[in-house]
Amino acid sequence: MIPEIANILLYNTRRNLALTVVTKNVPDKSSEWAALMRHNFYTDENAPLPNAPFFLLALADHFYLWKNVEDKGTVKPTYDMNPLFAIEPYFDKMRYSLVDLNRESFELVVGFWLSSVTLAYEKNDICTAEPLWLSEPNHEWLFDSGLFDAIRRGRIERL
Repeated sequence: MIPEIANILLYNTRRNLALTVVTKNVPDKSSEWAALMRHNFYTDENAPLPNAPFFLLALADHFYLWKNVEDKGTVKPTYDMNPLFAIEPYFDKMRYSLVDLNRESFELVVGFWLSSVTLAYEKNDICTAEPLWLSEPNHEWLFDSGLFDAIRRGRIERL
């Protein structure tokens, strides 16, 4: 049973769960707060999150990413990045501020970005469909963490 708290699941090309995503459109939350939230998600007796190599807590002003962390305790994120470069192309035409979006709208914005990652090709591929944000210098966490390779050409599922 997949918990209601997980908003988005991403599967790799072998159909294995690679990334669990929880979106919360709240600003100004520390990595300590994020670690406690992750702990609560994974230890919920009624509906714990499914295990995946990557877990992303997508907030309005931070993307907190854990990689290969089996410890369900309050472990700080492996990566902490500002998501604006990634989600701005999907958001900049709206009349509302990012924090004013409701839960579903914020989830859609994050989902659109994740879809663009799954569809992006590496520069050496014959058919290059590279999103503009991919060439930005602050995208390196996506490659350094291995997340890009884990979800590239994968399947996204919104819950």
